[in-house]
Amino acid sequence: MQNPIALIIVVISLFFTLFVAWYSRRWTRTTDEFFVAGGKISWVSNGLALIGDYLSAASFLGVAGAVAIFGIDRFWDGLGYFAGYMTVLFIIASALRNTGKFTVADVLMARFDWKYIRIVSAVTTLVICTFYLVPQIIGAGGLFHLLLGWDYMFTMVLVGSMMAIYVILGGMRGTTYNQIIQGVVLWSVMLFIFILVTVKYFDGNPLKIIHSAHSTIPPQVSQTVAAELLTGTSGGNSKEVIMSVNNLLVGKESALTPGVFSKSLPDQISFVLALLLGVAGLPHILTRLYTVPDATEAKKSLALTLAGLSIFYIATCFVGLAAMIVLYPDLLALLVQGKSGIATNMVVPLLSQMIGGEFLMGLAAAGAVAAMLSTAAGLMISATTCLAHDIYAKLLRPGASQAEQLRFAKAGAAVLSIIAIILSIVLKDQGISFLVAISFGIGASTFAPALILAIWWEKLTKEGVVVGMCTGLAVSILFTVAMFMKSKNIFGLPVLVNPAVYSVTAAFVVTVVVSKLTIDYGKVDKFMSLAHNPSVQSKISS
Repeated sequence: MQNPIALIIVVISLFFTLFVAWYSRRWTRTTDEFFVAGGKISWVSNGLALIGDYLSAASFLGVAGAVAIFGIDRFWDGLGYFAGYMTVLFIIASALRNTGKFTVADVLMARFDWKYIRIVSAVTTLVICTFYLVPQIIGAGGLFHLLLGWDYMFTMVLVGSMMAIYVILGGMRGTTYNQIIQGVVLWSVMLFIFILVTVKYFDGNPLKIIHSAHSTIPPQVSQTVAAELLTGTSGGNSKEVIMSVNNLLVGKESALTPGVFSKSLPDQISFVLALLLGVAGLPHILTRLYTVPDATEAKKSLALTLAGLSIFYIATCFVGLAAMIVLYPDLLALLVQGKSGIATNMVVPLLSQMIGGEFLMGLAAAGAVAAMLSTAAGLMISATTCLAHDIYAKLLRPGASQAEQLRFAKAGAAVLSIIAIILSIVLKDQGISFLVAISFGIGASTFAPALILAIWWEKLTKEGVVVGMCTGLAVSILFTVAMFMKSKNIFGLPVLVNPAVYSVTAAFVVTVVVSKLTIDYGKVDKFMSLAHNPSVQSKISS
């Protein structure tokens, strides 16, 4: 056991969250309670739960880690995650809450009563949720590997199994309670790390972090000369190593120079587009809008979430830059050893250990595990709701009892966790923030165009929805696979760091063109009245 105090804190945190899930099992006897907590969560509770749901491994570990390796270039991650919520708040939140019940498919079915929309929506939900589960498992597995020294793959299997148990026990109400607690913990721990590292290493002045970063070459750039500075193990004085790197790489980009992650403008546009529209296509975030009584409460909860996220991501950027400066030799050593995944994903725990010992490392690790379990629970609730409600009850066995739907949902959670574990093992060396951005790209290419056009364009047709979503899903997956296979281009188009610029464009264009060629606009008048008029009380049956 390498870090017993930190491990104890993490274990206590895990047992507490499992207790909350177990305690909440009494409220999981109906589909309404299991899927959306009966729609009785207050806006304050839902806002805090959204923070816990959204601050995943990518936010808590991945953004700071990416900034520490690449510099300010990767602050786009945090900025994009934040800005994506603006899209949801101002464009689709009210309409979504007014027209849906359990899943995103319900919204589209409220306008177009066509089974193929439900099928495509269900497949898309499962793809997005599975892709998003992978970085949560990778991050949690890496943490347990760091704390215990256990085999990396074993820890990922352990974490994936825990996620399934967590959801099967507690449903949406247990998930909500845990997300509230975890959201507060995550937010507080990140802010505390920011304050402590600023006081300890930068005389309590955050501007000194910016000043130091301006004269620091990011590890991603300096690893080319790392062999001349390091022997393959971490150590050495950080300032001395930074100065040596600067002498060897005169004129290279600093941590505040854009373009280290990608010098290509199309790459940057694609990455930002995925983050900006991605939240509007994430099923586990959109589902939370159904847990409050009405659209007004949904918008108030989103406003609270935005306030919390703005502070969190600013702190995360500073923590990432500070970690680059303080942990510079360690990060270089990990990159030299080929451990880029650990170098990127474990920055926050390593920094916490350096500035606050095992106790702070334990808090950071507990916060990170909380982030992963919280997000994973939200993802699995969305996926299992889709399986039980959209596929089983609506397509495979219409008229299935609530008990049968719940059994199917819980079995689906177990199967989904197995698939996610396998993918996590395959992709274990990838940065978690990068993997989450891929999920955002898929969401931005499928649900986002369909929902935005369904809510705001009267001429949208059911054929346009299905063909557009299929196009966005196919193009995004095609370019994602090509990227992982390190292909340079497809059909003459360069493969970018995120597929969004191709897949989002294709989805919107195809949806509009097909809609222009077809005429079934669905129950457009009733849907638009329900979506944009809060006084309408009765819902359109799906």
